Amino acid sequence: MRRVLLIGGLLACAVSVARADAPAAAAPTALAVYAPPSSGFVDDAFAIRDDGKAVAYVITDGASSATLRLAEIGGVQSEVAGLPVTVAAIHWLGPDRVLVVSKSGERLNGQVYTSQGPSKEKFGPVDAVALATVGDKPAVVTYARSEKRGIDHQLTALDRATFKVLAKKVLHADAETGIKHPAGPFKPLWWHDGYTMVATLKAGEFDKAHDMRRPDRFAQLEVFANKLHDEHELEDVLAFTKIATDHHAHDGEDAFVHLSDDHRKLLLTDGLAEHELTLPRALGLYDPETLAYQTADAGHVALSMTIDPVNPAALKRQKADPDDLDLYFVDRRTQAVALQLRLAGQGRPSAWRIAGNRIGVLRKSKGFDRGGVALEIYDLGAPPPPR
Repeated sequence: MRRVLLIGGLLACAVSVARADAPAAAAPTALAVYAPPSSGFVDDAFAIRDDGKAVAYVITDGASSATLRLAEIGGVQSEVAGLPVTVAAIHWLGPDRVLVVSKSGERLNGQVYTSQGPSKEKFGPVDAVALATVGDKPAVVTYARSEKRGIDHQLTALDRATFKVLAKKVLHADAETGIKHPAGPFKPLWWHDGYTMVATLKAGEFDKAHDMRRPDRFAQLEVFANKLHDEHELEDVLAFTKIATDHHAHDGEDAFVHLSDDHRKLLLTDGLAEHELTLPRALGLYDPETLAYQTADAGHVALSMTIDPVNPAALKRQKADPDDLDLYFVDRRTQAVALQLRLAGQGRPSAWRIAGNRIGVLRKSKGFDRGGVALEIYDLGAPPPPR
C-alpha cells in the first residue's frame, strides 16, 4: 500500500523527477491506441494475435452489453455485439478466429467468434481452458473437475482449426490410493503445459533388502499419452513441499514470478527450481502489489513492476519518483534480467499481454478494479540474447 507524504505537491511533481538509477530515455511511441466510448470501458480480457499484427478486445458497460473488437494494428477494425458481459479471456485461434471464454458462476464457457459473428463451435461448462499442442497439433484443452466417488479430472483436446476432438482423458483419483497407473498409483500435484502434463507424487516402495521404505517419487505424467517422465526420488522433502505449495497456488502455469513472504526477494519458480532474480533497479523502489508476469516464449518469462512514487528512498529524499512501469525479460536458463520496456505509469494501475514481439498495455481505471480507459500497443523488439 502506498504511503501518504506530508509534503505539499509532492506527487504532482513526480513525473518530472529523474532518478540517477533510472536514466532518462525517449518515451516509446504507441503503434495504436484503442479507447472506449463514453458509455463503456475496455474490459480486462484482450489478446494480441501470435504474429503481433492484430488485437482482440472487448468494450463493455459491465452490466448489460459487451462488444468484441477485432483490429488489425494500424488498420481496419470490425465489431461483433452481443457477447456475455462476463468475458474472462480471449485466445486467437487463427487469422480471423478467436475463442472467447466467459464466466458462468465459478465455471467457464467457450465460444468461437469471427469478424462475422459467433460460430457454432462452443463448449462448457469447464473449470479451465488453455492453448497447447497435442499430438503435434495446435489444440484448445479444457479441464473439468468433478467429485462423486473420489475425484474425476476430465481433459479434452480440441483441434483449434476444426474444433474436432483430438483426445479425451479422464483421470480418476481415489481418496486413498490416488490415480491408478501401470507404474503404480500416484497423487496429482499441479497441472502445466496447457493441462497436457501433470506433476505427480508416488509413495515410496518398501525395500525388502534394506527393510525400509524408499523416499517418495516425483514424476511428470503426459496426460493424453499416459507416459511418465522425469521420475526420481525426492532428496529434499522440505524444499519440494514448498515448491509444490507454490505451484498449487499457480496451477496451470509452467513458470511464475512471485515475491518472498517478506517482500525482500523476487523469485522465479520454474519446474522444480526456484531462483532469486536481481533487477537493475532496487526491489524496494517498486510497489509489490503491481507485480505481473507472463511466459513470453520458451526461453523467457516477462515480468513488470511499477515504481512506488513514495517508496522509502523517495520518502527519505522528500521527493517523489516517477511511477514508471518497467517490463523485464528473464532468461529461464541463466535467470539474467534485462529491461525491455519502460513506460510512464500515468498514475494508473495497468495490465498487459505479449505476443509476436508486441505488447498490449491496458491503462486501468482509477478506483475501479475492472477494465480501463485505453489499450495501447507497443513494439517490444526481439528478446535479449542468452548470456
